[in-house]
Amino acid sequence: MWTLGWIAEALNRTCKNSDTIIAGRVVTDSREVAPGDLYVARVGENSDGHNYLENAWRAGAAAALVERQEPAEQVGIPYVQVTEATRALGWLAHCHLAALRRKGQGKRPVCIGITGSAGKTTTKDLLASLLQLQGQVIAPEKSYNNEVGVPLTILRADETTDFLVLEMGASGPGHLALLTEIAPLDMAIELMVGHAHLGGFGSIEGLAQAKAELLWGLRNYEGTRYWPLSAPAQQARQVFQQDGYHEEESAQKATPSLAILNCGDEKVRQMASGAQIRYFGELKPEGTGQETEVKGVYASQITVGSDGRPTFWMTRGSETLKVNLGLVGRHNVANALAAVTAATELGVSLAQAARVLENARPLSQHRLDVREIESEITVIDDSYNANLDSMRSGITTLKTLAQAKGRGRAVAVLGEMLELGADSETHHRLVGKACIEAGIEVVVTVGQQATPIYQTVLDHAEAQHCENAEEALRVVRQVLAPGDTVLVKGSNGSGVWRIAEALTGGSDS
Repeated sequence: MWTLGWIAEALNRTCKNSDTIIAGRVVTDSREVAPGDLYVARVGENSDGHNYLENAWRAGAAAALVERQEPAEQVGIPYVQVTEATRALGWLAHCHLAALRRKGQGKRPVCIGITGSAGKTTTKDLLASLLQLQGQVIAPEKSYNNEVGVPLTILRADETTDFLVLEMGASGPGHLALLTEIAPLDMAIELMVGHAHLGGFGSIEGLAQAKAELLWGLRNYEGTRYWPLSAPAQQARQVFQQDGYHEEESAQKATPSLAILNCGDEKVRQMASGAQIRYFGELKPEGTGQETEVKGVYASQITVGSDGRPTFWMTRGSETLKVNLGLVGRHNVANALAAVTAATELGVSLAQAARVLENARPLSQHRLDVREIESEITVIDDSYNANLDSMRSGITTLKTLAQAKGRGRAVAVLGEMLELGADSETHHRLVGKACIEAGIEVVVTVGQQATPIYQTVLDHAEAQHCENAEEALRVVRQVLAPGDTVLVKGSNGSGVWRIAEALTGGSDS
């Protein structure tokens, strides 16, 4: 609960109606406003939140953050005027977190940031489930991981919150630096440096440097960081000061921060070193040079069952337990290890963690969700997003489940991967090559950028190309036969999630 006066003071502004109480949430969509909420009137490329102030006021909004006072005055809603609403939202979240930390003597809520080219949402969901054993957890709804979603998640926390689990995404240099200015971290989890959104980074090296910005967001961190902050990252860390937002009181230091790194990813291993590092990954045979005594959580003897779910031995220190992971896909072992590494540092026992992993199921929509529909057709819905690495993992999972079934074909419905820049054609052709290597019998591609997949597999599989998801749905329904296993995967913007929803009982549109 806040007053409008406290919000104005946090944002270094003045306001009328300073005693107005914000008893609800902070929202950026007028359609989601409930009585007592604070409505943030953001100005975007295609919409202007000021046009919906009256709707928000009628829905019961207590007040609004606005960039222009005239619309607010006309509606009559109490308001605080700011220079830029999205940045004001970020700084408001920063101040709210700082206030909670002061009340929690710098020890709570523990703030954990997760980034990586793939696996962020799964790791977030697993870690939130694990930490519920230790206290109250706030984690993002859906995949809220940008300059709007992260603040909205933080602003849901209150004095009872013990852990704040934040998914942090980036589509260019400086994005993670900005997010960690909003939320200085106690733990930073680096999952992998893959091939997602390369168009915004220029190269894999640029992507790695941008992902390493997360470590610069750790408070009270004494380890060595090997990737320097880029010029865009330096600028991002100053953006709030440029708007006149200044920290008046530094938060109390927590116990030493931790960087949690994937030892199986070369680029991630290069990010930092020191006593405040914890590693996760697969144990390698003796003599390969990996130091197994380094603190962290490791997996060995990984196998994948006929249901696509991995079994492995999980080790932390001198303790080793067998785990039957509840999630589908070998790649989810690394995500599970990352979550367990953080959770065990925060008091969860390895035995408790193993039980949570065994009972784990997809919590976020369109994330490797396996369902059986009519005629014994198996649908693997992994349609939320896609990059080269996750496409390869999905294709491997598809073939594993199809072979285990012992009947029917492996059918891949693959939408285009977006934001790849100059690497787009190459990466799509590599996806096609992965289909050939896995022996996928039927491939349906969706969207113009997915054309190279179709061209690559044309002589090796029953292949069709469709310009959009609607056309692809009609084709898929014609193609599918009893016993088939079908993977639906692509970037969210390709719309292939509509195909998955239609096949599993959702909407056709």
